[in-house]
Amino acid sequence: MEPKVEKNEETSVKAKAGKPVLSEDLLDAPLVHGGLWKAIWLMSWPLLISTVATSVVGVVDVQVSGFVTSAAQAAVGLSEQALFLFMVFIFSVSVGTTAVVSREFGEGNLDATYTATAQSLIMSVSSGFVLALAALLCAKFILPYFTHSPDVVAQGNLYLSIFGIYMVPFSLLCISGAAFRAIGDAKTPLLIVLFDVIINIIGDYLTVKFSWPVPGLGIRGIAYSAVISATIAAGVSIYKLWHSPLKPSLSRLNVFDWQCQKRILKIGIPSAIQRLGWAGSVFAVFFILKSVPEHTAALASWTIGMRIESLLFMPLMALSLAVSSIVGQNLGAHKEDRAIKAGWNVTYIGIAMMVVLAVCMFSFADLIARLMSPDPATQGFSANYLRINSFSEPFLAVAMILQGAMQGAGDTKANMWISLSCNWLIRLPIAWFLALNFNMGTDGVWYAMASSVVVCAAWCALRFRSGKWLKVRV
Repeated sequence: MEPKVEKNEETSVKAKAGKPVLSEDLLDAPLVHGGLWKAIWLMSWPLLISTVATSVVGVVDVQVSGFVTSAAQAAVGLSEQALFLFMVFIFSVSVGTTAVVSREFGEGNLDATYTATAQSLIMSVSSGFVLALAALLCAKFILPYFTHSPDVVAQGNLYLSIFGIYMVPFSLLCISGAAFRAIGDAKTPLLIVLFDVIINIIGDYLTVKFSWPVPGLGIRGIAYSAVISATIAAGVSIYKLWHSPLKPSLSRLNVFDWQCQKRILKIGIPSAIQRLGWAGSVFAVFFILKSVPEHTAALASWTIGMRIESLLFMPLMALSLAVSSIVGQNLGAHKEDRAIKAGWNVTYIGIAMMVVLAVCMFSFADLIARLMSPDPATQGFSANYLRINSFSEPFLAVAMILQGAMQGAGDTKANMWISLSCNWLIRLPIAWFLALNFNMGTDGVWYAMASSVVVCAAWCALRFRSGKWLKVRV
């Protein structure tokens, strides 16, 4: 029989009988031991900075591309949307990595922790090369579906002919970051992300605005900057892995363990389907808005609203990633009560944060709309978007954070079905009927979006409270 793990918070986690265990100093981590609020803080603040820093690069890319031409600016945005379809697989592997590595680390299983990390890295590198090739070959055929402008398509193809290579170092960065977070280290990924961001931004301005070191690179300078900065950062991540508790995983990169990879993919694939389903629903909303009166202003206001709302996603994304690692480790340590408490506590933080931001969003809706567009129709639609969706922001916190907690437990299938159902069976039908059949126009779409978020939050809360996610085998 396997000895049960002590419930005392101060007692070291013991491994299953007959399996090697992590050393006491490695297991003396705040995610499993000590104050829970301290664990939440230690994981959350580095992730918040990381998400903000990553979003800054996207803003700079778009801003710097404006120095080339407006077509180049549009091409950068559209190209990155196209590449998101290829990145979904990497994101899904990272979800599986966090769930499996954190569970094994919390349980004290040294061998399985190293194996899971190594197999995740193998998948990241191999899939990175495959996705890079697919992006280089296929992305140029995807762009025409986003725009009919020959200039935008030409600039996008020029950009993607270089940027597709980014998939290789990006995959390594994504998976190594997930592995670090899984063992409770959020600071190392933050340092790597900041290193990547700084080099990328400097490269953007040097190559495009100052035409250095090669004049006339144009939009290619942005692509080169991304590839070079990510490659250097990937090298730093390998160096950090070599000097971390996960160092032995690097010596296992020559061993292919299909059973371990199946464990990771079993968790990751539903997450990928969930992301693709969400992306598809976004495009469906786009086509609904194309059918309403003043559709140009409607589409512009939707873009503005999504961009403003995406700023609010960043703290929630950080909290979601943080609670995922905390829950995974504590379930591995057989501390289910602590895992449940972590999920609710982080959710309360998210709700409080979003209530404040939602009040600001509602109060300054008109001002924000005027700052974002000079067109009166767009201003009106945008202000309504912000006011209507502000009521759903606290519910968004519940949905995102509890889904992050259940991801850490490996319960990604439930998340997938909840997300697909709320987007495709609630949001889109309601949007269609309110906007077109009831002639509510854009407001009908905004009400549908807010309603689906509320339903999603209630569904996630019921699933989390039921405790069924605790029984998922990882």
